[in-house]
Amino acid sequence: MTHLARPGALAPAISQSPKALTTALAGNRQPLTQRLADCRAEIAALETAWVAAAEQALAHTLPRSIRIDDRRTWGRTTWDRYLAEAAAAEPEFKPRLRRLYQQVQNLERLLAAPAPPKARPT
Repeated sequence: MTHLARPGALAPAISQSPKALTTALAGNRQPLTQRLADCRAEIAALETAWVAAAEQALAHTLPRSIRIDDRRTWGRTTWDRYLAEAAAAEPEFKPRLRRLYQQVQNLERLLAAPAPPKARPT
């Protein structure tokens, strides 16, 4: 169910160059759309890594009757331990997720803005 990513396997966010941003705002919104997709993919990868980190930490404390990949076998105690492990890993993941969610919000706002009118030849 869950694969464990190598530490540091997630690529840092790629910053948008000023020229690409200007081009996107001038009518070609493909760079903004691509960056939005990249941010969302990075968010999904970070969330998956956070879950994997919490599950890995939890796996060391589970009895054999509880399977880490089958949540139907988890009782209240297991869920409480899992949430505690996720909370312990929060400082590693939450700041990057917060930054990415802010980038997504900004990109969505830029993409929702009407495109500037095209100049007519004179």
